[in-house]
Amino acid sequence: MNSPQFNEALEKLRKAPRKVEVLKLLLAGYTNDEIAQSRGRAEGTVRKQISNIYKDFGIKSEFPGDRVLRDKLKDLFLKYKPERVSNCSPAITNEASNQLEKINYDSVPSFVSSSDEIFEELGEELMFLAINILETLGFEQKFKMNMASGCIGYRLKNPGTRDKRYQIFLKQSLYGLAVSINKAILDPYLLNLHYWVYVPEIFFERIAGRFLVVPGKENLFLDSLNPKYWNILEIERKTVGIFYLNERQNPEMYDHITEDLSTICLDGFNEYNLSDSKSYLCIWEDKEFDYTWQMFIDSREVLQEIIRYFGRILLDMDWNKVSDDTDIPF
Repeated sequence: MNSPQFNEALEKLRKAPRKVEVLKLLLAGYTNDEIAQSRGRAEGTVRKQISNIYKDFGIKSEFPGDRVLRDKLKDLFLKYKPERVSNCSPAITNEASNQLEKINYDSVPSFVSSSDEIFEELGEELMFLAINILETLGFEQKFKMNMASGCIGYRLKNPGTRDKRYQIFLKQSLYGLAVSINKAILDPYLLNLHYWVYVPEIFFERIAGRFLVVPGKENLFLDSLNPKYWNILEIERKTVGIFYLNERQNPEMYDHITEDLSTICLDGFNEYNLSDSKSYLCIWEDKEFDYTWQMFIDSREVLQEIIRYFGRILLDMDWNKVSDDTDIPF
Protein backbone atom coordinates (compact mmCIF):
# COMPACT_ATOMS: atom_id res chain seq x y z
CA MET A 1 0.00 0.00 0.00
CA ASN A 2 1.38 3.38 -1.02
CA SER A 3 0.90 6.70 0.73
CA PRO A 4 -2.26 7.83 -1.16
CA GLN A 5 -3.91 4.45 -0.58
CA PHE A 6 -2.98 4.60 3.10
CA ASN A 7 -4.46 8.09 3.40
CA GLU A 8 -7.64 6.96 1.66
CA ALA A 9 -8.01 4.07 4.13
CA LEU A 10 -7.57 6.51 7.02
CA GLU A 11 -10.18 8.83 5.60
CA LYS A 12 -12.71 5.99 5.39
CA LEU A 13 -12.10 5.20 9.06
CA ARG A 14 -13.61 8.56 10.00
CA LYS A 15 -16.99 7.02 9.13
CA ALA A 16 -16.42 4.05 11.47
CA PRO A 17 -15.53 5.39 14.93
CA ARG A 18 -15.78 1.98 16.60
CA LYS A 19 -13.13 0.65 14.25
CA VAL A 20 -10.97 3.65 15.11
CA GLU A 21 -11.04 2.79 18.79
CA VAL A 22 -10.14 -0.84 18.12
CA LEU A 23 -7.34 0.30 15.80
CA LYS A 24 -5.98 2.60 18.48
CA LEU A 25 -5.81 -0.24 21.01
CA LEU A 26 -4.42 -2.62 18.41
CA LEU A 27 -1.54 -0.29 17.57
CA ALA A 28 -0.92 0.25 21.27
CA GLY A 29 -0.09 -3.44 21.59
CA TYR A 30 -3.20 -4.66 23.42
CA THR A 31 -4.24 -8.30 22.93
CA ASN A 32 -7.60 -9.27 21.48
CA ASP A 33 -8.83 -10.25 24.93
CA GLU A 34 -7.72 -6.93 26.43
CA ILE A 35 -9.38 -5.00 23.62
CA ALA A 36 -12.58 -6.98 24.12
CA GLN A 37 -12.58 -6.30 27.87
CA SER A 38 -11.92 -2.60 27.43
CA ARG A 39 -14.71 -2.33 24.87
CA GLY A 40 -17.14 -4.55 26.76
CA ARG A 41 -17.49 -6.80 23.70
CA ALA A 42 -17.09 -10.50 22.94
CA GLU A 43 -13.59 -11.48 21.82
CA GLY A 44 -15.07 -12.98 18.66
CA THR A 45 -16.58 -9.63 17.76
CA VAL A 46 -13.23 -7.91 18.27
CA ARG A 47 -11.49 -10.48 16.08
CA LYS A 48 -13.95 -9.75 13.31
CA GLN A 49 -13.39 -6.01 13.67
CA ILE A 50 -9.62 -6.53 13.49
CA SER A 51 -10.08 -8.71 10.41
CA ASN A 52 -12.05 -5.88 8.76
CA ILE A 53 -9.29 -3.41 9.68
CA TYR A 54 -6.76 -5.66 7.95
CA LYS A 55 -8.94 -5.66 4.84
CA ASP A 56 -9.26 -1.86 4.99
CA PHE A 57 -5.49 -1.61 4.74
CA GLY A 58 -5.11 -4.28 2.07
CA ILE A 59 -3.88 -6.99 4.43
CA LYS A 60 -5.52 -10.35 3.76
CA SER A 61 -5.94 -13.24 6.16
CA GLU A 62 -7.90 -16.46 6.53
CA PHE A 63 -7.49 -16.23 10.28
CA PRO A 64 -8.55 -12.91 11.86
CA GLY A 65 -6.20 -11.77 14.61
CA ASP A 66 -3.16 -13.51 13.12
CA ARG A 67 0.01 -12.21 14.81
CA VAL A 68 1.89 -11.97 11.50
CA LEU A 69 -0.77 -9.69 10.04
CA ARG A 70 -0.89 -7.63 13.20
CA ASP A 71 2.82 -6.99 12.71
CA LYS A 72 2.22 -6.07 9.07
CA LEU A 73 -0.35 -3.51 10.15
CA LYS A 74 2.08 -2.01 12.65
CA ASP A 75 4.79 -1.88 10.00
CA LEU A 76 2.42 0.01 7.74
CA PHE A 77 1.76 2.61 10.43
CA LEU A 78 5.44 2.78 11.33
CA LYS A 79 6.05 3.77 7.74
CA TYR A 80 3.27 6.32 7.32
CA LYS A 81 2.06 7.26 10.81
CA PRO A 82 4.63 6.10 13.41
CA GLU A 83 3.34 8.23 16.27
CA ARG A 84 0.27 6.01 16.42
CA VAL A 85 2.35 2.90 17.21
CA SER A 86 3.66 2.29 20.72
CA ASN A 87 7.44 2.24 21.20
CA CYS A 88 8.23 3.22 17.63
CA SER A 89 11.31 5.20 16.72
CA PRO A 90 10.69 8.96 16.23
CA ALA A 91 13.44 8.95 13.61
CA ILE A 92 11.20 7.15 11.10
CA THR A 93 9.99 9.52 8.41
CA ASN A 94 6.28 10.18 8.33
CA GLU A 95 5.13 10.09 4.71
CA ALA A 96 1.43 10.19 5.44
CA SER A 97 -0.77 13.23 5.58
CA ASN A 98 -2.45 14.36 8.75
CA GLN A 99 -5.74 12.60 8.00
CA LEU A 100 -5.69 10.52 11.16
CA GLU A 101 -5.19 13.66 13.22
CA LYS A 102 -8.69 14.70 12.23
CA ILE A 103 -10.05 11.79 14.26
CA ASN A 104 -10.49 12.64 17.92
CA TYR A 105 -9.90 9.33 19.69
CA ASP A 106 -11.02 10.72 23.04
CA SER A 107 -14.42 11.60 21.62
CA VAL A 108 -15.10 8.23 19.99
CA PRO A 109 -18.60 7.25 21.17
CA SER A 110 -19.12 4.10 23.16
CA PHE A 111 -21.24 1.31 21.70
CA VAL A 112 -24.84 2.35 21.20
CA SER A 113 -27.00 -0.70 20.74
CA SER A 114 -29.67 -1.10 18.12
CA SER A 115 -31.48 -4.25 17.04
CA ASP A 116 -29.45 -4.58 13.82
CA GLU A 117 -26.13 -4.01 15.61
CA ILE A 118 -27.02 -6.52 18.30
CA PHE A 119 -27.91 -9.19 15.76
CA GLU A 120 -24.77 -8.42 13.74
CA GLU A 121 -22.66 -8.88 16.84
CA LEU A 122 -24.47 -12.12 17.63
CA GLY A 123 -23.66 -13.48 14.17
CA GLU A 124 -20.00 -12.54 14.57
CA GLU A 125 -19.80 -14.08 18.02
CA LEU A 126 -21.46 -17.33 16.89
CA MET A 127 -19.18 -17.53 13.86
CA PHE A 128 -16.04 -17.43 15.96
CA LEU A 129 -17.54 -19.78 18.54
CA ALA A 130 -18.19 -22.36 15.80
CA ILE A 131 -14.67 -21.95 14.42
CA ASN A 132 -13.14 -22.37 17.87
CA ILE A 133 -15.19 -25.50 18.58
CA LEU A 134 -14.07 -27.11 15.33
CA GLU A 135 -10.46 -26.17 16.07
CA THR A 136 -10.77 -27.73 19.54
CA LEU A 137 -12.10 -30.93 17.98
CA GLY A 138 -8.99 -31.06 15.78
CA PHE A 139 -10.94 -30.39 12.59
CA GLU A 140 -7.87 -29.00 10.83
CA GLN A 141 -6.29 -32.46 10.88
CA LYS A 142 -8.73 -33.73 8.24
CA PHE A 143 -10.39 -30.65 6.84
CA LYS A 144 -9.17 -27.51 5.13
CA MET A 145 -10.89 -24.23 5.89
CA ASN A 146 -11.50 -21.67 3.15
CA MET A 147 -13.11 -18.26 3.37
CA ALA A 148 -14.92 -16.27 0.70
CA SER A 149 -17.61 -13.58 0.73
CA GLY A 150 -18.34 -13.91 4.42
CA CYS A 151 -18.69 -17.68 4.19
CA ILE A 152 -16.39 -20.31 5.68
CA GLY A 153 -16.33 -23.80 4.18
CA TYR A 154 -14.60 -26.99 5.29
CA ARG A 155 -13.67 -29.85 2.97
CA LEU A 156 -11.34 -32.82 3.14
CA LYS A 157 -7.62 -32.26 2.71
CA ASN A 158 -6.29 -34.11 -0.35
CA PRO A 159 -9.61 -35.87 -0.98
CA GLY A 160 -8.33 -37.91 -3.93
CA THR A 161 -11.27 -40.00 -5.15
CA ARG A 162 -13.26 -39.21 -2.03
CA ASP A 163 -15.91 -36.53 -1.66
CA LYS A 164 -14.35 -33.27 -2.83
CA ARG A 165 -17.24 -31.05 -1.84
CA TYR A 166 -17.40 -28.81 1.21
CA GLN A 167 -19.07 -30.74 4.00
CA ILE A 168 -20.02 -27.86 6.27
CA PHE A 169 -20.50 -24.13 5.74
CA LEU A 170 -20.70 -21.30 8.26
CA LYS A 171 -22.34 -18.09 7.09
CA GLN A 172 -23.11 -15.07 9.19
CA SER A 173 -26.73 -14.02 8.77
CA LEU A 174 -28.78 -11.06 9.94
CA TYR A 175 -30.22 -12.99 12.88
CA GLY A 176 -27.40 -15.32 13.90
CA LEU A 177 -25.36 -17.98 12.13
CA ALA A 178 -26.40 -20.07 9.13
CA VAL A 179 -24.93 -23.57 9.31
CA SER A 180 -25.13 -25.84 6.25
CA ILE A 181 -24.21 -29.53 6.34
CA ASN A 182 -24.05 -32.15 3.57
CA LYS A 183 -27.52 -33.69 3.16
CA ALA A 184 -26.08 -37.20 3.23
CA ILE A 185 -24.66 -36.49 6.68
CA LEU A 186 -27.75 -34.80 8.08
CA ASP A 187 -30.59 -36.88 6.58
CA PRO A 188 -30.50 -39.74 9.13
CA TYR A 189 -31.03 -37.23 11.96
CA LEU A 190 -33.98 -35.32 10.52
CA LEU A 191 -37.63 -35.28 11.51
CA ASN A 192 -39.86 -34.94 8.45
CA LEU A 193 -43.55 -34.03 8.70
CA HIS A 194 -45.52 -34.97 5.57
CA TYR A 195 -49.17 -34.89 4.57
CA TRP A 196 -51.24 -36.72 1.98
CA VAL A 197 -53.01 -35.10 -0.96
CA TYR A 198 -55.65 -36.82 -3.06
CA VAL A 199 -56.28 -36.18 -6.73
CA PRO A 200 -58.97 -38.46 -8.20
CA GLU A 201 -57.53 -41.97 -8.21
CA ILE A 202 -54.10 -40.74 -7.10
CA PHE A 203 -52.63 -40.26 -3.63
CA PHE A 204 -49.39 -38.36 -3.28
CA GLU A 205 -47.54 -36.77 -0.39
CA ARG A 206 -46.02 -33.39 0.29
CA ILE A 207 -43.69 -32.20 3.00
CA ALA A 208 -45.01 -29.74 5.56
CA GLY A 209 -41.71 -29.19 7.36
CA ARG A 210 -38.25 -30.58 7.94
CA PHE A 211 -36.63 -30.36 11.39
CA LEU A 212 -33.57 -31.29 13.40
CA VAL A 213 -34.07 -32.04 17.07
CA VAL A 214 -31.00 -30.75 18.91
CA PRO A 215 -28.82 -33.65 20.11
CA GLY A 216 -29.35 -34.10 23.84
CA LYS A 217 -32.67 -32.20 23.73
CA GLU A 218 -34.86 -35.08 22.55
CA ASN A 219 -36.76 -35.42 25.84
CA LEU A 220 -37.29 -31.66 26.07
CA PHE A 221 -38.65 -31.68 22.52
CA LEU A 222 -41.06 -34.57 23.15
CA ASP A 223 -42.19 -33.39 26.58
CA SER A 224 -42.84 -29.86 25.29
CA LEU A 225 -44.67 -30.84 22.11
CA ASN A 226 -47.63 -28.75 21.05
CA PRO A 227 -50.69 -30.92 21.92
CA LYS A 228 -51.82 -31.15 18.30
CA TYR A 229 -48.71 -33.22 17.51
CA TRP A 230 -48.76 -35.60 20.48
CA ASN A 231 -50.45 -38.43 18.62
CA ILE A 232 -47.89 -38.20 15.86
CA LEU A 233 -44.68 -38.13 17.87
CA GLU A 234 -45.00 -38.26 21.63
CA ILE A 235 -46.52 -41.73 21.88
CA GLU A 236 -43.71 -43.35 19.92
CA ARG A 237 -41.04 -41.12 21.49
CA LYS A 238 -39.34 -40.70 18.13
CA THR A 239 -37.55 -37.61 16.87
CA VAL A 240 -36.27 -38.83 13.50
CA GLY A 241 -37.97 -40.26 10.44
CA ILE A 242 -41.10 -39.45 8.43
CA PHE A 243 -44.45 -38.79 10.14
CA TYR A 244 -47.76 -37.80 8.58
CA LEU A 245 -50.11 -35.01 9.65
CA ASN A 246 -53.12 -36.77 8.16
CA GLU A 247 -54.22 -40.24 7.11
CA ARG A 248 -53.72 -41.48 3.59
CA GLN A 249 -57.34 -42.56 3.31
CA ASN A 250 -58.61 -39.30 4.78
CA PRO A 251 -56.50 -36.53 3.25
CA GLU A 252 -57.53 -32.92 2.84
CA MET A 253 -59.72 -32.16 -0.13
CA TYR A 254 -58.04 -31.25 -3.40
CA ASP A 255 -59.86 -29.61 -6.31
CA HIS A 256 -58.11 -30.91 -9.41
CA ILE A 257 -59.83 -28.26 -11.56
CA THR A 258 -58.87 -25.15 -9.62
CA GLU A 259 -55.90 -26.89 -7.97
CA ASP A 260 -56.98 -25.35 -4.66
CA LEU A 261 -55.83 -27.25 -1.63
CA SER A 262 -57.72 -27.06 1.65
CA THR A 263 -55.79 -26.81 4.88
CA ILE A 264 -57.73 -29.29 6.98
CA CYS A 265 -54.69 -31.17 8.24
CA LEU A 266 -52.47 -28.09 8.15
CA ASP A 267 -54.91 -25.85 9.95
CA GLY A 268 -52.85 -23.87 12.43
CA PHE A 269 -49.65 -25.67 11.48
CA ASN A 270 -46.61 -23.54 12.24
CA GLU A 271 -43.09 -24.92 11.98
CA TYR A 272 -41.96 -22.55 14.73
CA ASN A 273 -44.37 -23.75 17.41
CA LEU A 274 -43.85 -27.51 17.37
CA SER A 275 -42.15 -27.52 20.75
CA ASP A 276 -39.66 -25.68 22.96
CA SER A 277 -37.73 -23.38 20.61
CA LYS A 278 -34.37 -24.45 22.08
CA SER A 279 -35.01 -28.12 21.36
CA TYR A 280 -35.22 -28.12 17.56
CA LEU A 281 -34.27 -26.27 14.38
CA CYS A 282 -36.13 -25.76 11.11
CA ILE A 283 -34.21 -27.13 8.13
CA TRP A 284 -34.10 -25.65 4.64
CA GLU A 285 -32.23 -26.41 1.46
CA ASP A 286 -29.24 -24.11 1.02
CA LYS A 287 -29.99 -22.27 -2.22
CA GLU A 288 -26.31 -21.61 -2.86
CA PHE A 289 -25.09 -25.14 -2.12
CA ASP A 290 -28.08 -27.32 -2.93
CA TYR A 291 -26.45 -30.54 -1.73
CA THR A 292 -26.60 -29.23 1.84
CA TRP A 293 -29.32 -28.63 4.41
CA GLN A 294 -29.24 -25.26 6.15
CA MET A 295 -30.29 -24.17 9.64
CA PHE A 296 -30.25 -20.75 11.32
CA ILE A 297 -28.96 -20.64 14.89
CA ASP A 298 -29.20 -17.72 17.32
CA SER A 299 -28.25 -19.53 20.55
CA ARG A 300 -24.75 -20.22 21.83
CA GLU A 301 -25.98 -23.34 23.64
CA VAL A 302 -27.68 -24.78 20.56
CA LEU A 303 -24.72 -23.93 18.32
CA GLN A 304 -22.30 -25.72 20.63
CA GLU A 305 -24.45 -28.87 20.62
CA ILE A 306 -24.82 -28.88 16.83
CA ILE A 307 -21.20 -28.12 15.93
CA ARG A 308 -19.73 -30.55 18.46
CA TYR A 309 -22.11 -33.36 17.54
CA PHE A 310 -21.82 -33.17 13.77
CA GLY A 311 -18.18 -32.10 13.89
CA ARG A 312 -17.36 -35.41 15.58
CA ILE A 313 -19.46 -37.30 13.04
CA LEU A 314 -17.54 -35.72 10.18
CA LEU A 315 -14.22 -36.49 11.85
CA ASP A 316 -15.12 -40.12 12.56
CA MET A 317 -16.46 -40.93 9.09
CA ASP A 318 -14.65 -43.42 6.90
CA TRP A 319 -14.23 -41.13 3.92
CA ASN A 320 -12.61 -43.86 1.84
CA LYS A 321 -16.10 -45.31 1.41
CA VAL A 322 -17.49 -42.00 0.18
CA SER A 323 -16.93 -40.79 -3.36
CA ASP A 324 -18.20 -37.77 -5.24
CA ASP A 325 -16.31 -36.39 -8.21
CA THR A 326 -18.38 -33.21 -8.29
CA ASP A 327 -16.26 -30.39 -6.91
CA ILE A 328 -18.12 -27.28 -5.82
CA PRO A 329 -16.22 -24.06 -6.63
CA PHE A 330 -15.61 -21.82 -3.66
